[in-house]
Amino acid sequence: MTILCNAAQGDIIQGIEPNFSSLTSTLPSFTVPPVHLSLGAYGRCPHHVAIEQALTHLPSDPLIGALSTAKLQLCPQNRGRIDVEMARRLRVDHPEIEWRLHANVQIDYQPRLVDLCDWRDELYWFAQVSKLSTVLGAPAYTAHAGRRGKASLAEVLRYTLEAEQLFGLPVGVEGHYPTKHDTWLLSTWAEYRMLLESGAHYALDLSHLHIVATASGYVEWGLLQELLASPKCLEVHLSGNDGSADQHNALDVNSVPWWWVLLADVNPNAVLFSEGRQAVVASSMLRVA
Repeated sequence: MTILCNAAQGDIIQGIEPNFSSLTSTLPSFTVPPVHLSLGAYGRCPHHVAIEQALTHLPSDPLIGALSTAKLQLCPQNRGRIDVEMARRLRVDHPEIEWRLHANVQIDYQPRLVDLCDWRDELYWFAQVSKLSTVLGAPAYTAHAGRRGKASLAEVLRYTLEAEQLFGLPVGVEGHYPTKHDTWLLSTWAEYRMLLESGAHYALDLSHLHIVATASGYVEWGLLQELLASPKCLEVHLSGNDGSADQHNALDVNSVPWWWVLLADVNPNAVLFSEGRQAVVASSMLRVA
C-alpha cells in the first residue's frame, strides 16, 4: 500500500490509508524503543569532545526525549583519526559502552570518502576498519551505498555480503535519497525494495526516506514496514529535514514526522540512533588544542 504525501514533513494527504496529518498535534500512543546517540550529532567536534559532551551533558531530542549513551556510534563527521590505541583506550575507559564505527569514519591521517561502492578498490581500508571494529568489540558495522558511477546496486549488495565475511560480524548498507543529478545508489522506493529482497543487512535512515517520499510524492507504506521489521535491519537512524536535503535537524515536537508511528514495529534487535544536531557546551570546545 502507498500513502500520498506532500513536501511538508509530517503532513500526509488522505488516501487509501488514514490521514496522519494529525500527528503534528497529537502523539500516537506507543512506547518508543530506546534511542541511542550518534556522535556525528556534534558535527565537526573532535571525537574526544563529542564523547565528553555525550557523557557529561545529557543529550536529548525535543521529540524523543533523553537519548541513551549505552551504545555510541563513532562517525565521519567528527574530526580526528581513530587508531588501534584509541579504540583500546575507549574500551578500557568506558567498558559499559557498546561502541561501533559508521561509514567512512576517519582512520587515515586525512579524511577520505569511502563507501561500499568502493569495496573492490579499498579492501585494505575496509580491513583496517574491520580490525578497529574487533578492538572496539563492535557488534556491527554500517556504511553508505555510495555513488552510481562507481558500482551498480546489485554489486553493492554483493559487496555488503562479502564485507561480512571479512569483518566476521554483520555489515549493513545504508541507503541514500534522490538528488538533482541522481548521484546516489539506493535512492528510490524500487531500489529499497531490491535491498529488502537481497538478503543483505542494512541501516535504515528515516530522514533519507523522507526525502525519497517528498521527491516521489508518496510513501511505500508496506515496504517501509517490512524494512523496519526485518531481522536484516541492524540500525535505524533518526533526524529531521524539510524534504529537500539531508539536514540532520533535531526532531520537532510540533511537527511529528509521518514515519513516527512505524517505530512501534521496528525489529527489536535493531539499534536506533539519533543523528539530530546536539548543542555543544562552549567550555568543552575551549579545552580543545
